[in-house]
Amino acid sequence: MSRSLKTCTLLSVGLILLSPIAPSRAVDHNNLDEGFPLSFDDAESLAYGEQALELSTILSIPENRTFGAALELEYMYGFALNSHLRVGVEPRIGGRADSTSTAFEVDNISVGVFHNFNREYDNVPAFALRGDVAVATGVDSEGVDLRLRGIASKMIGQYDRLHLNLDLNLTTATESGDRSFLPQIILGYSRPLGYPERFDQTFLAELGIKPTKDIGGGAVIVTGIGLRQQVAYQGVFDVGIQGHIVTSGEEKSELRLIAGYSIGF
Repeated sequence: MSRSLKTCTLLSVGLILLSPIAPSRAVDHNNLDEGFPLSFDDAESLAYGEQALELSTILSIPENRTFGAALELEYMYGFALNSHLRVGVEPRIGGRADSTSTAFEVDNISVGVFHNFNREYDNVPAFALRGDVAVATGVDSEGVDLRLRGIASKMIGQYDRLHLNLDLNLTTATESGDRSFLPQIILGYSRPLGYPERFDQTFLAELGIKPTKDIGGGAVIVTGIGLRQQVAYQGVFDVGIQGHIVTSGEEKSELRLIAGYSIGF
């Protein structure tokens, strides 16, 4: 082998070994995003250069209040290896658990960044970090909400996977008697259904806890189950049901029915 050929071969091998390995993630039923349909994320990022639109409709039935409806719309873009940008908006109308208002309003406009640090390997979970800034745009609303979410995803057994989400929420403008700092912990679970004969459905479940908004209140326990169904090469339909159980305080317990669709391009 000539000296030049050896040099080219060594250079090629070196570039392969040194190049970053990005999680390749298309929009499919086994990739999990907050709100589609439950409250937790998995630790996988959108693939570099990929874009996705996610639309979710929510019917909320708060305790002793009229029912309400919301529309959650998100755009995602894989702007770098292992990282993606999120832009979201959520108009809603009718009753809600955390407010007596029933007027139509665009609740929040949010921008977030998601970064995956590593794939899962051996006994090491996949880790990711997500940060969001939400500008209050509702009726009589002001201030900015900040959230930092740590995410760990780990296989247990052959097909089951756990997703631990730890949230730190900070509100810059609060009413008298409300908390400005709200931590939350969510344990999510996912499992593909019918595998290995088929691979087009994923079952989800979650259990979470957070304090109520009012300082004198207790806790909000979040439970939910859902299903994501692949309906096209990069199209996923999802359905879910959530229960928010308030132990005490001014907030109301709430039942939520969710249906959504995600498409990648």
